[in-house]
Amino acid sequence: MTDQNHASLRRRLVEFVRLAGVASWGWLVVAIFGAIVLAALDMLGVAAMVPLMTLFTGADPNSGSTAIFVRLFGIDDVATLTLLIAGFVAMLFVLKSACTIPFRWWLLGRTTRISADAATELMRRYVLSPFAAHRVRSLPEIYRNIGDATTASASVLLNIVTVTSDLLVMVGILGVLLFASPLVTLFTLAFFGLVVGGTQRALRRSQARLGETLADASLRTWQFLLPSFDGFREARLSSSGGAFVQGYGEARHASAQASRTITLISELPKYILEIAFVIAIAGIAGILFATGPKEQALTVLGVFAAASLRALPTLNRVTATFATVRSSQWGLNVLHEAVAELSTEPTHDEIPVVAGGYDGDIRLESLTFRYPDADEDIVQGIDLTIAQSTTMAFVGSSGAGKSTVLDLILGLLSPTRGAVTCGGRPIGEDLAGWYSGLGVVPQDVFLLNSTLAENIAFGEPAADVDLDRVTEVLRLAELYDFVTELPDGVQTVVGERGVRLSGGQRQRIGLARALYRRPKVLVLDEATSALDNETEHQIANTLQRLSGKLTLIIVAHRLSTVRRADHLVFLEDGRIAAQGTFDQVRKSNEHFARLVELGELN
Repeated sequence: MTDQNHASLRRRLVEFVRLAGVASWGWLVVAIFGAIVLAALDMLGVAAMVPLMTLFTGADPNSGSTAIFVRLFGIDDVATLTLLIAGFVAMLFVLKSACTIPFRWWLLGRTTRISADAATELMRRYVLSPFAAHRVRSLPEIYRNIGDATTASASVLLNIVTVTSDLLVMVGILGVLLFASPLVTLFTLAFFGLVVGGTQRALRRSQARLGETLADASLRTWQFLLPSFDGFREARLSSSGGAFVQGYGEARHASAQASRTITLISELPKYILEIAFVIAIAGIAGILFATGPKEQALTVLGVFAAASLRALPTLNRVTATFATVRSSQWGLNVLHEAVAELSTEPTHDEIPVVAGGYDGDIRLESLTFRYPDADEDIVQGIDLTIAQSTTMAFVGSSGAGKSTVLDLILGLLSPTRGAVTCGGRPIGEDLAGWYSGLGVVPQDVFLLNSTLAENIAFGEPAADVDLDRVTEVLRLAELYDFVTELPDGVQTVVGERGVRLSGGQRQRIGLARALYRRPKVLVLDEATSALDNETEHQIANTLQRLSGKLTLIIVAHRLSTVRRADHLVFLEDGRIAAQGTFDQVRKSNEHFARLVELGELN
């Protein structure tokens, strides 16, 4: 890697660790200290090979490095001394291996925990990002970033720490070899430096490119997985399942091919190093026998051979680690881009500023909105008061701006100009407080693959669900009789997205969920548009019973749903075209009257 690439990698790693909320780098100091200890044990083991090889060549045990062990053990018998030193060497290598296992366990635990914390924090930022930003994001990218990208980033972090440990081992071994024979050590260092450096230089671009291929394949797998299962019904009815499976298979095969190539490229330096090792031993032997006596040459050659048994696997691991770092670096780059994007956006706070939330009339003051990527206003200068404990209905043709006005009232979108207030307070001052008083029933109610009770108390831990309150809202939503006939009652599992329920039952669960929150404002966003007449009539009766007890805001096409509203607003092109009671709007606006006549509001 170039200096610029090294600097970029360091910045990305620091950003990744900070994303995980790790404020202190003390763990890295511990990791480096542990690596130094392991390197020292390896170095001592190799260093002890020098007196051992000296004894094998028949040298005087009272001279050179063997004299240290003679004084230490008080023995100068060659056979006994050889056994003691061999045992000492074996003990050091066993101790090093025994220490490596808990060290790796701790290091793996630390890096995997950082990965989990980083993924959790990234998910938090996505979940609390503005609705306007979320609506234009790609879900496959979000899932890829939270899952695969954080895993790849953790792999880079682990391998960087690992290669640091391995390099320390290599430095320790080289230190011993320099003491044994400086000339041969310099030859070995230069020779393997050229081999390893040349190999890494030749492979680095391929490794980086294959990493990008893996990133792209990961994204494409999500792009085929999501419609296959989230859109299972549509995929089945359109006979598209096979196409999605084929696309997923192609993406996985591309990933498998890239993984195979990366693995082979990672292993390739190992085979090159094995060949280089044979050549190096021949070169070392030639230098030794040409520059010194036979006995000394054999001693040094034995030390180098023993050192190679420790150094060669380490060197193989270092080269493989470089390959993994390069091929996994895409994860850090993806996270960098995601964090940079999310950092420019405000973060929603789910804790209310003021206890009790909002109360009073809801006021839309000169409300105007334009999407950042649009050329025209979607909502234009709406002034309206929704009196407390009354029912307000918004109607209009498709594209009239109903959903956008509702999202502005809900606080999901921020006005380009104007404001939404409740009791004189702008809702944007305390969105969490505003949401605490809202109950919303959408057109498509999202249900968990969990029990009815947990779906109604959406977001609450199972142990905290108020079953008495669940029973109360089931009665209000006219679901009580249906639920009591189920074998497991409110503990019945509804299936993924409520597949075991009818559309009407899902909507009434949505209504029960909204009422469970004890809202001051109940919002129905096209909640009855897909229901049969009987179910829609039941929900209309429920709303009639709630009328006057809380503020009701309804967006609907059904005439029966909006006919009884205290106030009806007819929207056209993002403006209020008419307002009043249902009959007043029908009499004052020909377009609305025509829609009623044609049955588009019926």
